[in-house]
Amino acid sequence: MAELIVKSTELDRAAEMIKDALAKRIALLEHSRERYRKKLEQFEKKYNITSDRFINEWAAEDLEGKDMEYVEWAGEYHFFLSVEEDLNILKSLEYVTQ
Repeated sequence: MAELIVKSTELDRAAEMIKDALAKRIALLEHSRERYRKKLEQFEKKYNITSDRFINEWAAEDLEGKDMEYVEWAGEYHFFLSVEEDLNILKSLEYVTQ
């Protein structure tokens, strides 16, 4: 496991500031994840297929809106995955004092 070391003359205050900033970032990412999830659900209901299956099996020709709808769904899906990855990283952080 990698470590990130923060040094400060005001360590307690700096640690609280970092924790606060990370908490705000997590809240923002959770909000974004929910927005992307709702958009993905709209596509999934419309085409009766999961986003995972869509990405792996479908082409633009399979959609009503063709290229634009394909690009939008694929983009929302990849943004959703990116947000999930960032959230997992931030939520895995462990605070250790020395």
